[in-house]
Amino acid sequence: MEKQYFGTDKNGNEIFKYTLTDEKGNSLSVLNYGATIQSLIITDKNGVKKDVVLGFDNLPQYESTENRTCFGAVCGRVANRIANGEFWIEGEKYTLAKNNGPHCLHGGTDGFDKKFFDLTDAEEDYMTFSTFSMDGEENFPGNLSLSVKYTFKNGLLMIEYLATTTATCPVNITNHSYFNLDGKGDILGHKLQLNSSFYIPVDDTTLATGIVTAVDGTEFDFRQEKVMGPAILSWAGKQPSAKGIDHHFFCDSAISEYRKFGTLTASDDSLKMDIFTNQCGSQIYTGNWVAEMPAKDRTVGNYAGVAFETQLPPNNLNFSHLPNMLLKRGQQYYHKTGFRFYY
Repeated sequence: MEKQYFGTDKNGNEIFKYTLTDEKGNSLSVLNYGATIQSLIITDKNGVKKDVVLGFDNLPQYESTENRTCFGAVCGRVANRIANGEFWIEGEKYTLAKNNGPHCLHGGTDGFDKKFFDLTDAEEDYMTFSTFSMDGEENFPGNLSLSVKYTFKNGLLMIEYLATTTATCPVNITNHSYFNLDGKGDILGHKLQLNSSFYIPVDDTTLATGIVTAVDGTEFDFRQEKVMGPAILSWAGKQPSAKGIDHHFFCDSAISEYRKFGTLTASDDSLKMDIFTNQCGSQIYTGNWVAEMPAKDRTVGNYAGVAFETQLPPNNLNFSHLPNMLLKRGQQYYHKTGFRFYY
C-alpha cells in the first residue's frame, strides 16, 4: 500500500491518500477524509487505463461547501433526504439541519463526507477506515462507531460497513462514487441494465414520496439493457426540478441477500461494471446538478457520472410500509456492496 500526503483539513487533521495496486496495474485510492474514493484506475479491453470515478486532486475542493457533490465519499449517518429535517423516536422529536431546501441531506451540514477517518487496518488488498460520531452530532442521538472496509482485487471493489450505536438512531450509510466507464465526457451514452421492477418517485424537492411504483412503461424500466441518455433527458423534460434520474430502485430479489443489482456498460462497450449489494435497493443519481468545474484530469458538469447509492429506501422514517432504518443499542448495522469490473 502506498501512502501519500494530500493536505491538512480545516480542523488541522493530516489527510493522506492510500493506494492499493493489483497485479494488472489497476489501483484504488482512498482518502482518510470522508473515507473518500479519490481514484479508481481500471484497464479496459483495449488495454487503456481509465479513472472511472469522479473526484478532485486537491483537498480544498473536497472541503468546499459551495458545491457539495460528495464525490466518492461515505454519506451518513443517513444518506439522502429526511423530510423537513426532522424525525421522531419513541415520542421524542429530533430536528436536523435543513441543508437541502426544506430537507436534511446526507447527514446534515457536516456529515460523514466531511469527517476524519483513521486507517485502522490494511493489507495488500484491503484497507479499513474508522470514525466516531458523538451523541448529538448533527443532532442525531447516540454515540455511533463506524468502520468502512475497502477490498480491491481481481477486478472487484468490495465495500463493507459496520456500525453500532449506544441509543436508537436512524442509520442508512452509503458510498457516493460517481462512475464514468468512458473515463471522460458524460454518461448519456452508457448502457444500463437493472434487476429492478419497482422504484420510488420523488416530489419537486427531490424528496422520495414513499409510493412504490412499477417501472412498466416508464423511463425507469431498465430491466432490459438500454442507453441511459434518452431516459435521463426524457424525465428531465417531465420533471425539470429533478433534471434526470435521482430515484430509489428496488432489487427484485430478497432483502438482506447479497445479490446482483445490475450492470453498467461504457458507451463503446470497452468496460462493464456489475453492481452487487445486500441492501434492498439503490438510489441512482445521474449527476443532474454537477456544476461545471475542474476535477482531476478533466472538466466535469451535468451527467458527468452516475452514482449507485446502495441503501435502504430514503425518507423511510416517514413510511411504515418501507424497511426501517432505525438501529438500536446492541444491534449491528452491516452493509455490503460490490462493484465488479470486466470486459
